[in-house]
Amino acid sequence: MQTSFQGGFFISSANPTILTTAATANSSCGLVLRQLGPQVNVRRLANELASHRLLLPLTVTTPQQMRVQAEELSLVGDNVYVQVPVMTAGQPNTALIHDLLEEGVPLAITGVATRQAVKRVLEQATATTTPLIIMMSAATSYYDLIVSTALAHLFPAVQLVAETPDQLAILRAQRLAVDGVVITADQLLTIYQPEIGACCQLSSHQVQY
Repeated sequence: MQTSFQGGFFISSANPTILTTAATANSSCGLVLRQLGPQVNVRRLANELASHRLLLPLTVTTPQQMRVQAEELSLVGDNVYVQVPVMTAGQPNTALIHDLLEEGVPLAITGVATRQAVKRVLEQATATTTPLIIMMSAATSYYDLIVSTALAHLFPAVQLVAETPDQLAILRAQRLAVDGVVITADQLLTIYQPEIGACCQLSSHQVQY
């Protein structure tokens, strides 16, 4: 069996050098930086990866600090999306998500595992055209992924991507026509190599807003 994933894909790493290397090898991928440390020159990284969507995490936890840092990161480059967790310390970040979208800050919402959480995020995006990526956790149930994908597709500015730790998860995501998958750089090696009984080849296109 041979399968081709027709959607965007995001390469995830805590190492900016790995992201830069992956971007060179895959001209249409998006990039997810999992950790933003003092050694990372964010502006230079965004400039080097200007033709890719670059998802940058927050390093602060209070609502006011998160808002300030998100605004600062959004000014780094037009290709930058700010990763905002759907919840912090057990409290939903709905007001923060709403305000940032209203300000035109492109967001990638992380930690989303249920259709109810997707619905709460989408309620903050009803009156905005700001690009929004909802990143579904690998722990999401299949039914929740089905419903979440259908809900997200009702919003032109919203894309739903799924974390896919293995080939089975990639195949499952493809069946639902999600907008993209998140993989690690190491997964590229297995995705492009045939295996006995099944081969999953990942081809992609980058959706433009």
